[in-house]
Amino acid sequence: MKKKLAPILLGLGLVSLAACSNDGEENTDSASTEEGDVEFGSVLATSDAGDVTADDVLNQIGTNQVANQTFQLVLDKVLTDKYSEELNMDELNEQIDAEIEQYGGEENFAMMLQQSQPGMTVDTYKQQRVSNALNDLYFADYFEITDEEAFDSVRKSSHILVSFAEEGEEGEEDAEDAEGEEDEAAMTKEEAKTKADDLKKQLDDGADFGELASENSDDTGSAQQNGELGYVSKGQMVEEFETALFELEPGEISEPVESQFGYHIILNEDVSLEDTPKEELDTIKTQLVNQKIQEDPSQALQGYRDLLEEYNVSFENEEIQSYIEETFLNADEALENAQQEDAAAEEESEGAPTEENAEEESENEESADTEEDSE
Repeated sequence: MKKKLAPILLGLGLVSLAACSNDGEENTDSASTEEGDVEFGSVLATSDAGDVTADDVLNQIGTNQVANQTFQLVLDKVLTDKYSEELNMDELNEQIDAEIEQYGGEENFAMMLQQSQPGMTVDTYKQQRVSNALNDLYFADYFEITDEEAFDSVRKSSHILVSFAEEGEEGEEDAEDAEGEEDEAAMTKEEAKTKADDLKKQLDDGADFGELASENSDDTGSAQQNGELGYVSKGQMVEEFETALFELEPGEISEPVESQFGYHIILNEDVSLEDTPKEELDTIKTQLVNQKIQEDPSQALQGYRDLLEEYNVSFENEEIQSYIEETFLNADEALENAQQEDAAAEEESEGAPTEENAEEESENEESADTEEDSE
């Protein structure tokens, strides 16, 4: 079952295309020089013992590895041709540079990559980001996700959180205070509700939401941003918060809403589609695409099939063709077969004797015999 599921996961480009890193080796840029692409030729080395050809090297690498890389390069070429004018490379490079800077520079970023995915280089990571961005653009088009649909699926929100201690936690707080801790003891649920109600009354009387959030919210991360949470889509927040947020009218503030984290006072900010940055809409579209694919992975596989058909892609090597079809293009059939086989195996195993069952039955029989002897 697991072996048959693996190709499905590898085939979803939005998550991680199988050949993006090629086990850590760089792809398109690795075989190039300042003068252009290298012309390898069919024979790479000669000797009295025989020649070494490009086919020898490819066979040494392995058909699966070559097929993975072939599929990735084909997708990159096709998607680059299709979306080169829509992909803002300057903006993408700025995002990547900002990520690298957050980790303290390229050297630290490279170390982080090696720890999280051995063999991954900064250049390979950048190529991966480009591939993923191209896939995002394609599937947003493929699923016909418009700016309007993306905007309607989210709410731009802010909140003020008033947390409270769970029952039995007050004693721990008191003990910490007795040891000299400066942290204020957590409020009881009743105290938190009273404070939340008071904050809501202040808002009703015209108080500034951002100021109250920065001064009173126990969500320290958003408090530093005047309570702003940004664009929130369904599934990101706890159910109570999400339900209340999506029921609010634009500009409306909720009554205190209880969740496992405390009491939330939620603002559904009054924004329009025109106010929403394009990069934010692109991010939302990617989230919607991922949701659709998670609900039905076969949609992504069909998307790849349609794309290759649109560009008249054919794989000349029969083994590569067979591997790509089985792994990337017909993987939904493999998943369906695997699920059917697994279900059949479970049915066969139900009621079948096992060592544990046999031991339990033996113990029960012995216990019954003992009771009969004692009687």
